[in-house]
Amino acid sequence: MQATEEFPFPFSPYSIQVQFMKELYNCLENAKLGIFESPTGTGKSMSIICGALKWLLDHEELQKNQLTTAISDLDEKIKNCTNLSNNWFSVQTEQIQLNKEKQLLQAKLNSILQYEHKKNNLKEATKNVNRKKKLHSQSNINRIKNDIDIEKKESADELNDKETNIEEEILLDDIMQHSESSEDEDKEEEEIFENTKIFFCSRTHSQLSQFIREIKKSPYSKNVSVVPLASRQNYCINKNIRRLKHQSLINEQCLQLQKKKATVKEEKDVKRKKVATSCPFMPGNQDLLIGETVIEIQDIEEIVQKGEDLKTCPYYASRKAIPCGQLILVPYNSVLHKNTRISSGINLKRNILIIDEAHNLLEAIEKMHSVMITGRNLLHCYSQLSQYLKRYQTLFSAKNFLYLNQLSFCLKKLLTIFGATTKSNPDDVISAETTSKSYKIEEFEIKTEIDTINIFDLLKFIKNSRLSHKLQSFVEQYENNVKIHSHDVKKSGIKQFLNSIKAKPAECSTSDTVTASVNEEQSNNPLILIISFLECLQNRCTDGRIFVAPCSTIGQSIIKFQLLNPAAHFHDIIQDSRAVILAGGTMAPMNEFTEQLFMAAGAESERIVTFSCDHVVPQENIICSVVTHGPTGVEFEFNFQNRQNTKLLDELGRALLNLCNIVPAGIVVFLPSYNFEELVYKHLEKSGIIEKISVKKCVLREPKSSSQVNEILERYAVHIERPKSPQNGSLLFSVVGGKLSEGLNFSDNLGRCIIVVGMPYPNIKSLELQEKMRYLNENVKPNAGQSLYENSCMKAVNQCIGRAIRHINDYSTVILLDKRYCHKTKALPQWIQRTLMIHNSFGSMIGAMAKFFSKKKQVKVTNNTI
Repeated sequence: MQATEEFPFPFSPYSIQVQFMKELYNCLENAKLGIFESPTGTGKSMSIICGALKWLLDHEELQKNQLTTAISDLDEKIKNCTNLSNNWFSVQTEQIQLNKEKQLLQAKLNSILQYEHKKNNLKEATKNVNRKKKLHSQSNINRIKNDIDIEKKESADELNDKETNIEEEILLDDIMQHSESSEDEDKEEEEIFENTKIFFCSRTHSQLSQFIREIKKSPYSKNVSVVPLASRQNYCINKNIRRLKHQSLINEQCLQLQKKKATVKEEKDVKRKKVATSCPFMPGNQDLLIGETVIEIQDIEEIVQKGEDLKTCPYYASRKAIPCGQLILVPYNSVLHKNTRISSGINLKRNILIIDEAHNLLEAIEKMHSVMITGRNLLHCYSQLSQYLKRYQTLFSAKNFLYLNQLSFCLKKLLTIFGATTKSNPDDVISAETTSKSYKIEEFEIKTEIDTINIFDLLKFIKNSRLSHKLQSFVEQYENNVKIHSHDVKKSGIKQFLNSIKAKPAECSTSDTVTASVNEEQSNNPLILIISFLECLQNRCTDGRIFVAPCSTIGQSIIKFQLLNPAAHFHDIIQDSRAVILAGGTMAPMNEFTEQLFMAAGAESERIVTFSCDHVVPQENIICSVVTHGPTGVEFEFNFQNRQNTKLLDELGRALLNLCNIVPAGIVVFLPSYNFEELVYKHLEKSGIIEKISVKKCVLREPKSSSQVNEILERYAVHIERPKSPQNGSLLFSVVGGKLSEGLNFSDNLGRCIIVVGMPYPNIKSLELQEKMRYLNENVKPNAGQSLYENSCMKAVNQCIGRAIRHINDYSTVILLDKRYCHKTKALPQWIQRTLMIHNSFGSMIGAMAKFFSKKKQVKVTNNTI
């Protein structure tokens, strides 16, 4: 199939968009692995949609035409073969061979026609949806009344059988039973033609919703089937399940409700089983919701609403719609995590995978397959498990009892890594001799003595028995009686005093502490985290490391598995997919993806292609300045040693004050870390600079809580759109890699100037970073570790820069305050490099900025006059 010259587009495309679509089309046609870079604001999403869907529809049409032509050719050969020879035996043999070939081709063509027929049937069914809704609207009133009566009756039955149900919910079944789930039922369904699909993957559901809005604007909105996939957490409409909140518990409970019900003799037991094990939204009117999903482009919220209206499960309907879909939208986890991919019914064989916002793909895969547990998790889980064993030990089978004791043994041994025992308290002070350390997987297992346990069999038992759910039910039922730490006695006296003044070991890193607290909040069932950690031990020894980070107390101390080789979890994706496309606004340096992902996962270098395009914004609409000195000549070098330097902080304050007098509307100042942002703000506040800046700009700070982000952004925008005299806009202090450095648009007046203070290098003393650098040096190339360190800094800076320019008519300025940027200019995006200027004096930069904004002001006045 030749690359097409014409791409349907909702408007006249930019030349770089046409080039992007042609390269994407060729990449998909030739089954390549592509890395595509298109700066934010260049219409990347629409280019992906129009380029990929054009190829898909062409491919489907070509496939059908080729089969039809081949069958016609075979018919002609069968008809003519009798004239080729008078030997009836050879003629008969040739005819049999030709008929056999024709049957195979006809079967494929019939499958395509059957697939199209099923889609047409779904389309016809959905035409009558509105009419059916009207017809059912009156009957729904009566149904609701009946449902209320039934619920009352069933709740009474539930109350009578409560004790029996509870025991059934808590007790372990035979480990060989109930290993099947509702997902097995899918296999029993009639197989239909598996058309070529495009799986489009992005980081968050909000980004996928934004992509859906773009599809609706595209020329393909009426003739392409789009299926958005999401987790049960997003799709479930059963309030009793949604209240569980934790993803793993929701999954387990949902699967339990879908199980085939056991045969029971007594009518009462049948009734009780129905109440206890069935979901009111399954199966429901699945075909109607599948039809709605496939025929009309909808986002997750719309599908959930229709699922509630039809009283059927959106989660299973979306999964069953996959075979009929052409474009499947999925979040990162659903594709990049193998177990999730399988359970979601995602089959990448001979299909296309497009990963958007892929600039942090390596880090995302590592994070997805890394797990951290705390001493508190271990003690909490051991306490729950011990009381569960004690209460029901006489009722367990021998195998169940064996595996439960093996799990208990693992928990005991994991605690020994902190020098703790099962009798320890989470608040006990840890020994000062215990230090942070990294282990290979086999070293860790030998150190903790858990190498004597078959982890694979133990995890299989935990999964098949649904132990985490059983333990959760046990804790909820006997909440008042289950003690997390029965030995928790407040210590006092001289011993406690000596412990309190004892020298404490090195504290955990801030990120680990934050993550630990999040884990504590998220999981009231610590076994879920323990299971995830044990699963990590199944990785190859060379692919990861285990870090032990003792903190001041046993409860705060951390064990973390860190994946070092993301390619280990990308190998199957490369092997199965027809083509894989990584797309992003800033993909440089691309060699990271080629070396650490594609080639490390077994791809041949000939299969890898790269594409990078310039920005659509005219060169005169942006200037980038590297500033080496401040207003009074103090050199800007915001390295770790200088961050407490008050002279440097004073100079930064003077620089910001000068810029506020020049730059109109919105200024966003990015600082390397939350700690440094707090240090800078407090110093400027104390020295009176904040008060002076406030005369010109409303000063705001990035919040640490995600729930406050929208409020701060609204205030920021309001003071720009409707400034209170003498103010002319806002200044927002943000953090590189924080909540405002990615995914947010500071377009037009919201981002007339982006200032990056210092260089956000990661902590070189971090054990995790050192192990990662060592791994890359040993397995990729000698300087790969140092490149990772440098690139991680500049990639973060480039993301901050990309927040400003969002469309062709936008204009903005970028200021990099640190002399070290003089040696990093090649790591900046190409569209920034073309206007880059290095200023050794602050005055020359201010002059250039004043001239830039003066010119833009004149253009604006002229346009308004016209």
